[in-house]
Amino acid sequence: MNILKAHARFLIVMVVLIAVLWIASGEFNGMHETLDASQAKARSMLQSNYNALFADARKYNGYPATEQSRKIQDQTQVINTLTGMVNDSMVFETDPAYTVDQLGENAKLDDMVDFYKNRKRLELERELGFQRYIAIPNIREEDAFGFKIADSENITEDMVIDYLRKLDIVRTVAHSAGRSNIQHVTQFDFVEVNTQLNERKVPTTKTIADEDPYFQGQGLEVRVEATEEALYNFLLDLQRPEKEGLRRRYLSVETFTFEKPDLMDPKDALITAKITVVAWRVNTESSYPPDESNKGSQQTSTNAPRTFRR
Repeated sequence: MNILKAHARFLIVMVVLIAVLWIASGEFNGMHETLDASQAKARSMLQSNYNALFADARKYNGYPATEQSRKIQDQTQVINTLTGMVNDSMVFETDPAYTVDQLGENAKLDDMVDFYKNRKRLELERELGFQRYIAIPNIREEDAFGFKIADSENITEDMVIDYLRKLDIVRTVAHSAGRSNIQHVTQFDFVEVNTQLNERKVPTTKTIADEDPYFQGQGLEVRVEATEEALYNFLLDLQRPEKEGLRRRYLSVETFTFEKPDLMDPKDALITAKITVVAWRVNTESSYPPDESNKGSQQTSTNAPRTFRR
C-alpha cells in the first residue's frame, strides 16, 4: 500500500499515457487507411494520365498532348489575327461626311431627309455634273445615281442612312474613274448581290434570326467607256483599301464584261465595260459559322488531345 502511495503519481501518468496511446493508435490506423486509399487513387490517376499522354503522343507523331494543345492555340491565334486583318481590309466604311452623325444627337427625321436631299445629294450633283468623264445625260434625274428614294411619308431613318451610304459609294467609284482616266462613265445602277453571293457560299444570310449576317454587300453596276490602260488602272484603284486619305474603303470587283466593237482597228475604239463592284459590311459579332462550335466540341472529344484529370 505504501508502494502505491509512493508511486501514485507515476501510475496515474502511465494510465493516462496508455489511454492516449490507445486512442492515437486508432486515429493513426484511420489515417493510414485514408493515406493508403489516397495513394492508390494517385497511382491509378498517374497511370491513367501516362496512358493518355502516350496515346496522344502516338496520335500526334510523337508530340505530347500539352505540346499539341499549345500548337493548336498558336494556330487559332494566327487564324483569328488573319481573319481580323482580312475583315478590316474588306469593309467599306461610310465617309463620316455622309452619315447622319453630322447632325448631332437631337436630329429629327425631317432634318435627316433635308440633309440628304438638299445638302449631300445636291453637292454630289454639282460636283459630278462638271466632271468631263461623267457622261450621264441628266445628272439631276432622280435615278441618275442608280437608285430612287421612297415617298416622303414612307421614309425611315434607316432608309436615309442607306441613301447617304449609296451616295458615298457612287462618289467613291466616280473619283476612282477620274483618277484612272476613264473616258466616260455612262451609268450607275445599284443591284442586289447577296443572294447570288450566298449561292457561292459567301455568308451573306443570317445565321441567327435576330442578328446581321457575317457579310452584307451593296452592289453597284457601273458602265464605262475607256482604253485598256484606263480600265486596268480603274479595276486596281477600286480595290485599294485606302482612298483619298480614308482607310477601310475597299470595293471588290464582283463581275465585269468588256466589249470592243471595232476589232479591226482597236486603237480607234474605246472598250465598253459593265463592272459590278461590291461595298461590304462585316459583322464581326456574327455567330457564323453556325456549326463550327459543334464541330469543335466533337473534335475535342474524338481527335483533339484529351484533358488530363486533376
